Amino acid sequence: MVCPLCGRKSEVGMFCQECYLKKNLKIDLPSVIEVFLCPKCLAYKVGSKWVKNLDEEDAVKRSVQEVLSTNMKGVEKSGLIKTALEKRETEYFVTANAVFSDATVEKKSIVRVKKCSCPDCNMISGGYYEAVIQFRGDVSKKTIEEVIDKVGKHKDKLAFVKEVKKVHGGFDIYLGSKKSAEKIVSGFRGKSEIKRSFEQYSFDSHSGKAKSRFYYLIRV
Repeated sequence: MVCPLCGRKSEVGMFCQECYLKKNLKIDLPSVIEVFLCPKCLAYKVGSKWVKNLDEEDAVKRSVQEVLSTNMKGVEKSGLIKTALEKRETEYFVTANAVFSDATVEKKSIVRVKKCSCPDCNMISGGYYEAVIQFRGDVSKKTIEEVIDKVGKHKDKLAFVKEVKKVHGGFDIYLGSKKSAEKIVSGFRGKSEIKRSFEQYSFDSHSGKAKSRFYYLIRV
């Protein structure tokens, strides 16, 4: 069987692949795409995820690929559709097209980069914390400084020290991440008396789970 439009061998139904795509392929791209940049941690929102260590143009390209779609499964990932990016002042102009000999399927879009705090930075600035390490006994300021330094090296996105309080008998360190607190506590295992406790302080209606804070008493 030959393609009725060009005379080449039929590959998709009665058409060759190129004529079939010419006749049926549609490219979908929103007329305006918004890319969000967190001004605090410099992460970009790509799709539903916040990604760090991207430059602006990479974030724009990845965001375009996230929303670009066709009516034919897998075509946008095949390399058949090419995207061109042009920056004019504060906006990016995107053209997505597929060219088949004398026919072109094309879609245009504008990309705008806007500033918006990411959820993690919102939690940090809002006083969020998951754990408190309570040091009691003969604990030095040097030990507290070493703990703060170690927390800063943890890869957990919520590994931050919200506050350090000097209290009767020692120090309380408020940490954004329970996982980070567990790592610190593990370093005192076998050397100090450790007690764990927790309290429920809220309820997440979206997940249906209770929110708890964890307390670690380390007596040195």
